Amino acid sequence: MTLDRKKRQLKILELIATRPFRTQEELADALAQEGWEVTQSSVSRDISRLGLVKLEGIYARAAIARLQELTDPNERRIAESVLTVDTAGDALIVLHTPPGEAQRAGNALDLLAWPEVVGTIAGDDTIFIAVADAATRDLVARRLRALQGDAAP
Repeated sequence: MTLDRKKRQLKILELIATRPFRTQEELADALAQEGWEVTQSSVSRDISRLGLVKLEGIYARAAIARLQELTDPNERRIAESVLTVDTAGDALIVLHTPPGEAQRAGNALDLLAWPEVVGTIAGDDTIFIAVADAATRDLVARRLRALQGDAAP
C-alpha cells in the first residue's frame, strides 16, 4: 500500500469518527475539501479495504458495529478510539486515534494492565506502546486489531 493511500484511509477513518456520512459521494466531497483528489471508485475501494459497515445508514468502522460484544469498558474505549495499529521496530506499536482521543484510549490500555505492555505514551492522536520483543509486539498488535474487528489499514 502506498503512503498516500494509507494517509487517505486514515483521513477517512478520522472523518467518519467525527461526523456522519451516508454516501460515498458525501465522503468523497469531504475528502476533496481536505485537499485529497479522489473519485467515487477510489473511495469505494477504500471503504472496502477498511472494512467499513453501515449502521443505520451511516458509515462506521467494524469495531463500532461490534461494541455490544465487548463487555470490558476499557476494551470498548479502545475499540471506539483506535483507528490504526502499526508496528515499528521490534518493541514498539503505534496507534492512531482521532484528534484528542489518544489520552482516553491510552488510559484504557493502561487500565487493562496487559502484562506484555511495558509502558505507553499518549499524545493528542498517537499512542506509543512499548513491549519487550518482536514476538510480544506481534501478540499485542493482534489483540488490538481484534478489538478493531481486524479492519485497520
